[in-house]
Amino acid sequence: MIKIQRGDFMALSRKQIAIIIGASILLTGLFLPAISLNANNLLANIAGSSNYIQADQTYGVILLLLSLIVVTLAIAKRFQWAFIGAVAALGILVFRLVTFLSDISKFNSLQSSINPDPFSPEFDGFMRMTQEITVGISLNWISWIAMFAGSIITIIALLREDEINEIK
Repeated sequence: MIKIQRGDFMALSRKQIAIIIGASILLTGLFLPAISLNANNLLANIAGSSNYIQADQTYGVILLLLSLIVVTLAIAKRFQWAFIGAVAALGILVFRLVTFLSDISKFNSLQSSINPDPFSPEFDGFMRMTQEITVGISLNWISWIAMFAGSIITIIALLREDEINEIK
């Protein structure tokens, strides 16, 4: 019979647990709806959303890997390397948020310049119904807040110099 004693498992410090929680919040945010799309015209109403990994595949996978690497490094007590990974994740999030906001702004201004005035004589009757489509792209802020909160919690936990007593 195998006996498991109290010291058989590695005890994690509060610092390690805080890092793991922060990285887990970031990881959860990656799978929450991040981008929404609404396409409306008189014949159809199409709406949908996608999580960050679906919307931004390359950076989504990089953030996923970085969060897993930070957890692994925190468990191994390699805090300097985990800090680099956490700061890289936050940097990617800031860069991609600015890029998304810029792209959405450009899209909205392009759409408003293409769509004719509702009272213009260019489209009449059925042609007007089928050709005039309003498309709206927006960010779902809950996922972005979760991703940023997870990154910031991880970085703050990594900046703690003191080792808090281990939980037993």
